[in-house]
Amino acid sequence: MSVCAATCNKLNRPPPRLFPRKKQKRCICDPIAQVKKITGQPEPLPVTEINQIRLSLFTERNSDGTRYLVLRGRDLEAKYHQRIKDTDIRAICLYIRECPQRITKLDLCYNQITDAGFFKLLKKLLVKSRSSINNLNIMNNKLTELSMEYLARYAYYVNLKYLRVNGNPIGTKGGEYFADFLRINKTLEYADVGQSGQTLASVAAIASALHIDHGANTTLKVFDLSRVDPLFNRYNLESKWLAYHMELLLVNNSSIVELHLQKNELIGHDMEFLVRGLRQNSTLLYLDLGYNRIGEYGAEQLGSYLAEKPELLLLNLAGNGIKDTGARALSFGLPFSKVRALDISSNKITDTGLMDLLYTIKKPYYMRFLNIWGNKFGAETCGLIQRMLDSCTLFQHTLDVKIYEVDGILYAAYYPNPADRNKHLYYCELEYATAQPIYHIKRNVIAEKKSFKVDCKHRKKLDKTSRNALTDYYTIPLCKALDIKVTATVFTAAASQSVAAKAGFITLFEISYEELAKRGFVFPGVEKSTRYSKLMALVIE
Repeated sequence: MSVCAATCNKLNRPPPRLFPRKKQKRCICDPIAQVKKITGQPEPLPVTEINQIRLSLFTERNSDGTRYLVLRGRDLEAKYHQRIKDTDIRAICLYIRECPQRITKLDLCYNQITDAGFFKLLKKLLVKSRSSINNLNIMNNKLTELSMEYLARYAYYVNLKYLRVNGNPIGTKGGEYFADFLRINKTLEYADVGQSGQTLASVAAIASALHIDHGANTTLKVFDLSRVDPLFNRYNLESKWLAYHMELLLVNNSSIVELHLQKNELIGHDMEFLVRGLRQNSTLLYLDLGYNRIGEYGAEQLGSYLAEKPELLLLNLAGNGIKDTGARALSFGLPFSKVRALDISSNKITDTGLMDLLYTIKKPYYMRFLNIWGNKFGAETCGLIQRMLDSCTLFQHTLDVKIYEVDGILYAAYYPNPADRNKHLYYCELEYATAQPIYHIKRNVIAEKKSFKVDCKHRKKLDKTSRNALTDYYTIPLCKALDIKVTATVFTAAASQSVAAKAGFITLFEISYEELAKRGFVFPGVEKSTRYSKLMALVIE
């Protein structure tokens, strides 16, 4: 026994090897490739990963008992690295039909659905007599004119109220098929075919399908025809013919209340056609002309139209370059209009034009939405906005700028308008920058429809009170707040006390707005600077 072996026995260790162990050779072949060679490379099984469990996680619950199935491609890509394809449509249809609750909305935007998948969705789900789906969003997929042909073929059996096919390359022929769908279908209320390759030929067909004198569609209320393409790539869009067709549409249609015409290169002279049609229309409430080129002359045409007291409530003129001249022309017509939402952002307006517009804001109809960012602000305009905020003529939650002070000078900063979620909802953006893990099922509160008209005289608490709170002004009379029995009460300034005494008034109460508010009687529209001023209640018994 060697010395090394004896030492290892004492330490209870195995003796070292005299020769190194041979390394085992590993198989360098690809086992998956070898199996494919043996089995003849079979095609993958037609089994989708979209199963009932995952679909239930993306189903939003509503307070009225209905459900929304939201399968947005951006969200699915961030979570599962895949988007909805044609092979997933069968599982979606099966889940909706077997769901015990009514699924009324199906959102499939930003996916990879082609004509085959849309035809399967149409046949297995939408044309069924008991289909619960009335809201379909299939924007930014891969649909072509063939899908619109299928839709027109089954138009009589489709019970959709909301349909969005924008962002799909359906082209001119697809627009003509969509016009046939509008002629036959009697349930659609919201249609969006913007940015889908439409030309003047398809615009003429769609507009004629909405004419009442043709006995066509009379149920459509919201229509989006943004970004119409020219007939050929080498030519510009003949915007005057688009304005001409829109004029005929406004004259011969009494059901549309919302019209979107963004990014159509409309110029000032095209507004002559459009305004002529607006004057003969009494139902349109929302006109969206954002990101066109109407300029000063187009704004003058709209200003003269607004001075005629139309029914228009919302007006979007963002990105049109109306400048100070157009802003001043709008300021002449706004005081007579009923416009409550105005977007004039990015219009190259300076302090002069902005002040002309802001001076017309204080009118009988409360401005619930105002976007002015993107123009040239100065200290004078910022001071005017701050005074209007202090006097409750404007509110921060309806404005897209925030005023701040540095070294005694006022500046304006961009403040995202909380009331402006149009772009967020239109493009179906995610609530957060990254996909959030699903911890619980999302629940939505469906507001009940109320037949209630807001009294715009109560500006201060218009958007901060409920329906019952708006009537609190009249539940507590003044005599109860003062704890007196009177037949008439007249308010005057405290300085008129001696005059009132000489006039023979029996009782004089000296009280402020703030003290009256604590007792339950509120004066609407009282500014902060006069809340503590003294008043005289001249009581006539």
